[in-house]
Amino acid sequence: MKMKIAYLIPVFCLAILSLSARADTLTLVSTPGGGSVGPYTLTLNPGATSLSLFCLNDNLTISVGETWGVEIVNGSNLSSVFSGATLTAYEEEAYIYNNKGSDSNTEIQDALWDILNPGSQTLDPTATTLYMNAKAAYGSTNLHDVDFYIYDAADGAVPNGDGAPQNFVGSAPEPSSLILLGSGLVGLAGVARRKLARG
Repeated sequence: MKMKIAYLIPVFCLAILSLSARADTLTLVSTPGGGSVGPYTLTLNPGATSLSLFCLNDNLTISVGETWGVEIVNGSNLSSVFSGATLTAYEEEAYIYNNKGSDSNTEIQDALWDILNPGSQTLDPTATTLYMNAKAAYGSTNLHDVDFYIYDAADGAVPNGDGAPQNFVGSAPEPSSLILLGSGLVGLAGVARRKLARG
């Protein structure tokens, strides 16, 4: 019986962690040079992870210091959140982000904005190429390399009153925290198993 309890400890720890988990929130820390072109510096909580992200919609406004709830959606899971033309637009955004190469931040940001707000930007030739390539070949990108930070009003973290905040796109961060959590749980199970075996 003691041995079976030791195997249940990791399951119990995961259950406690999932119950105590908070929703993710983003805080805008700074904009590059005080302008409106990304990438923007944000902090993701819990964990205070610093992120460098591009925004997706030129019609939405955020302020430095503003915090709001987000759902983090990996590009490979977009179809579980979006469908139809919206899904296509987000896949095009992923294509632009993954194929930005050495293009300037302004060219990348303008192309990203023009996907969700067609005609909102005067695109230079490079941004036009990014935009047109995204429209033609959006399905051929590695969606799993991109994370989207989608505004989630349901989690209780609300913007400063200037409307719905931005949605953002960026590289998927390394899952180091999950690796640490997993190795910690395995170690905890081993310690508990030894103590129960001795007792």
